[in-house]
Amino acid sequence: MRRVTELLGGCASLILAAGVHGQSCDTVLNTGSLDLTQGGVSCADTGVTTANFFAKSYDLGLLLPGEDFELSCIEFGATNGNTTALESTISVYVDTDGGDPRGPGIDLELIDSTTIELAGASGNVLLQASFDPPLCLGAGGTYVVELGIPQATDGFASIAGNVGPDSQTFIRADDCGLTEFVTYESIGFPTQFWAQQLIGEAGCDGVVCDCYTGSDCFVPHEEPGCDDPICSATVCSFDLFCCDVTWDDNCAALAEAYCGVTGFPCDFPTATSTETEPCGEDTNGGCNMKVPAFESISVGDVVAGTYFADEASEIRDTDWYEFTIDERSIVTWTVWSRVAVDNFIINDQCDDLLAIVSVGSGECPSVNTACLEAGTYRAFVAPVVDGNLPCDLPEFPEYVASLEAEPTDGCPGFDECAGGTESITPNTGLELTAGGISCAAGGITTENTWAVTLDLATGTTGGSDVSVSCVEFGVNNGGSAVPASVQLWIDTDGGDPVEPGVDLELIGTRETVAVTGANLQRASFDPPICVPADSTLVVSMSMEPSTDGFATFGGNNLPSSSGTYILSASCGLTTFTNLIDIGFPDINWVVDVEADLECGGGSDCTGDFNGDGVVDGADFGFILAAWGPCPGCPEDLDGNGTVNGADVGLLLAVWGPCP
Repeated sequence: MRRVTELLGGCASLILAAGVHGQSCDTVLNTGSLDLTQGGVSCADTGVTTANFFAKSYDLGLLLPGEDFELSCIEFGATNGNTTALESTISVYVDTDGGDPRGPGIDLELIDSTTIELAGASGNVLLQASFDPPLCLGAGGTYVVELGIPQATDGFASIAGNVGPDSQTFIRADDCGLTEFVTYESIGFPTQFWAQQLIGEAGCDGVVCDCYTGSDCFVPHEEPGCDDPICSATVCSFDLFCCDVTWDDNCAALAEAYCGVTGFPCDFPTATSTETEPCGEDTNGGCNMKVPAFESISVGDVVAGTYFADEASEIRDTDWYEFTIDERSIVTWTVWSRVAVDNFIINDQCDDLLAIVSVGSGECPSVNTACLEAGTYRAFVAPVVDGNLPCDLPEFPEYVASLEAEPTDGCPGFDECAGGTESITPNTGLELTAGGISCAAGGITTENTWAVTLDLATGTTGGSDVSVSCVEFGVNNGGSAVPASVQLWIDTDGGDPVEPGVDLELIGTRETVAVTGANLQRASFDPPICVPADSTLVVSMSMEPSTDGFATFGGNNLPSSSGTYILSASCGLTTFTNLIDIGFPDINWVVDVEADLECGGGSDCTGDFNGDGVVDGADFGFILAAWGPCPGCPEDLDGNGTVNGADVGLLLAVWGPCP
């Protein structure tokens, strides 16, 4: 089947005037950031992309009021997972009605086009297409840049970009029924934006300009200051000579050391204590040290700390704070920082027994909430930066963190389970190393259901009824807790699940909640659910729409004996769809079923298939699940080898509490 899919992978500005490094080009038009943090959205068939066209629109009336623009180059992000190169086309159109683009021959008139090669097996890369002679775009017009990528042979190809904010990205793909351009947002991808900018000159003289757009902060030059005001201010805070006299070798070296950090505003709360480790040293590096050492922290503390990173030495400072709680509690570890952080709550082990209990989310602050049993744990924080984070850089190496705990009788989303003799899972590992795929709109997820299948005819469960008492399931939720349910189904035809009422018969439901962070949660079934021998068991998790974040399943990219299936009417997925078929072959939901190889708990009550002491609707569900030829099945009450209406009559005859 063919679907529109996403490949798993700055502040907006209208116009940036450049020209300080002596190049011919003096104008860059850009509505967002050139950061490449994720791949794009493409139409694909069984993981291989079909022909796709992507577009971005530029209104010169807003970006360059009253002036022509002479376009020499286009820089854009792209990705190609194909083993071979793909010859693609960059086209520039005038939009005749000035609105959202629809398509060539409808509202787009071609100005010019050029070909560009997307190298095979390349990740997210920034490419540049040039036009010689340059293209003169008339003042006040609306212009559209289109990238056409042909059918791939064995991989996934798309644009590349970031989460924005930015102007809309458009896609059209005949194979997915998108015969005219639509926005990513309209098909469920509101945080996908194409990284792109136009390079040229204000005014048209017919001469191609040099499209170099790098910063001159890293190059010595006679004039004081450099073309990046943030970098210039940072360097000059160390050496005013760089902004008063000339930008010499020392200034360029300072830029190399201090200008690789990007961050965001963050107002810190008042701290009640200070980290004992000075910046630049490593005295609380926890399990990362040869002799593990931890800094103590208590519930209620608000600690002011520092961290650093040295790219050349491959050093990243990690701060580990150890704490103890005396009773089951909901623990919150909150970090305020001007750079992105890793925010973990970890158990009290090192080496192979170390386990990250939960993972925080958000920028300022980054919040991590976990429901923990009484015991000792570690709260972890470390910077996530690309390059250096020097201790003497103002503000960026600082953070404030708080530890709070609220006692609770039970942990929402973490049922206490009796367990079982069998662990039944499709996964080769239960590590949660990847977030899942969800339908979303406006940056938050809509309703979603995911499923995996378990063939109970294989392995140790073959030939035996299975009594399910507990399901562990991965959750990855970047926002507030979301109501959810875990359900057990029997797949009546044993193939890929389609939808409830078609091939799926419900045998058990547990209402729960998807808590914040990345967690392996538990759902208890009490009394246990009896699954007839050699059934195909389907485990599903449904989440209601989130209110403030991206909520999905927790998984990994390890091999799995089951596909992961998604159902979400909001994105047009009205039947369960294998993630492989929509371009995600390497993301698997983590699920582990705990069960025993017998049912009924020894009950001698006829018709009480689940052993709860009552013959009721739950037992009628077992009749329906086993309907048809079923020699030897407990649901075959009259022993004729077939479960049918006669067995229903016998069940109704013993309806109610067991004697």
